[in-house]
Amino acid sequence: MSEDWQPDAMVDIRLERSKRDLFEYIDKNHEKIDQNIAVFYGHVMTILENQFPGISEGSHDRFIDEITVHLLEVSTRGSEIEYIEKLFNHATRMKRHRGGRMIFDIILGIRLIDSGKYTDAIAILEKFRTVDAIICTAIAYSYHILSTERYPTEVPLLPGQPSDMAFRAREQLIELVRLRPPVNRLRFPQVIQDLRINKIFWFMMRLAIEWFPDEPDYLRIGLEKAKKDGNRDMRGELLKIASERFFNDIGFLRDLYHFRIENRDASGAAAVVKQMMQQFPDEVEPIYYGLLLAIISAQSTAYQRFRKLAAVKQVPVHILLLLDFTFEALTGGRVEAFACLDDIKKRLSGKNHYLMLIEYVALDIFSDDEKRVKNAKKILIDSVDQYCMKTFRIPG
Repeated sequence: MSEDWQPDAMVDIRLERSKRDLFEYIDKNHEKIDQNIAVFYGHVMTILENQFPGISEGSHDRFIDEITVHLLEVSTRGSEIEYIEKLFNHATRMKRHRGGRMIFDIILGIRLIDSGKYTDAIAILEKFRTVDAIICTAIAYSYHILSTERYPTEVPLLPGQPSDMAFRAREQLIELVRLRPPVNRLRFPQVIQDLRINKIFWFMMRLAIEWFPDEPDYLRIGLEKAKKDGNRDMRGELLKIASERFFNDIGFLRDLYHFRIENRDASGAAAVVKQMMQQFPDEVEPIYYGLLLAIISAQSTAYQRFRKLAAVKQVPVHILLLLDFTFEALTGGRVEAFACLDDIKKRLSGKNHYLMLIEYVALDIFSDDEKRVKNAKKILIDSVDQYCMKTFRIPG
C-alpha cells in the first residue's frame, strides 16, 4: 500500500479545508480575480494536482463547481451575462467530466430569466427538462411572460384567443406531467436561491392548477416539493385544493392526515379519518389511522371503538396487542403494558429482536427522568407506526 494513501474521509476533510481557504481568498480578492480569471483557475488546478493527485473525478469536478459558484456569488459582475459565460467556460475546461457543464448552463439559463432574456433562457434550458421539475416550470414561465409582450408586427388575436407563446407555456406544463422529472434533484447554491427560481416554480404551479383543474399530478408535484422544502404554508394550500377537488384520492387524504397530525390538529385529523372511512369502507388504513390518533391523543373511548373495527377487519392479533401495549405505555398503564408485551412474546417468538427493543424503550417511559420519558415515548410511537405501516403496506 502506498505511504501517501489516505482514507476518503480524511481526503474529504482536507478538500473542505482547501475550499474554505479559497472561499476566504475569493472574498478578499474577487475584483483582482475578475481581471484575470485564467490565472485564478490555474491556481485552483495547482492546488488540486499537488495536494490531491488521486481524488475521484466527482470530487475534482464538485470542487471546481463550488469554487466557481462562490466566485459568482461574491463578484460585483455576477449579474453580467458575458462575465458569467466567461467564468463558466474557464471552469468547464478545468473539469474532468466532459459533460460537466450542465449545472453551469442551468445557472446561466436562470440568470438569463432574471435578466429578462427569456428567449435565450429557453434555448439553454430546454435540453435539461428531465433533470429537475424546476426547469420545466422555468421554461413555461419564460413562454408565459413572452405571451404577455406584444409587438407591432404581430397579427392581432381574436378576443380570448391565446397566443402561440401562451400555448407553448401550457405545453411545457403538460410536458412536466408527461416527463415527471425529479423534484429537488438539483441542490442549487445560494446564488440560485437568491433569484426568483422557487417563486417562479410556485407561480407556474398555481397557473397549472388553474389551467388544468382535472389533473392531480400538478398537486402531487407541488406537494413533493413543498415537503422537501419544508414549505408548510404551500403544503397546506395544496392539500386544501386536493381535498376539495380529489376528495376520493387516498394518496391526498393520507398526506392530509399526516399534515394534520404534524400540526397537532387532532380534530382535523379525525375529520380526515372519517372522510377516508366513508370513501374506503373496506380498507384497514383509515381504521389504523383512527387507532394511531386515539393513541396520540390518549382517547380511551375512541381507541376501543377503532380496535373493535380493526378486529372485525381481522387485523392480526399481535398487531392489536402491539397497539394495546403502545396505548397503555403512553397513558401510564405500566402493568397492562407489560402484560400485553408478555402476550406478544408468546405469540411471536421469532420477533424477539424487535420486542427486546420496545421493552427497553418502555422501561425508559416509566422512568423518573422527564427527558428520557419524552424521548422514549416519541421513539416508541415512531417505531410502532413504522412497523404497522409496513405490515399494512401503507406507503410512507
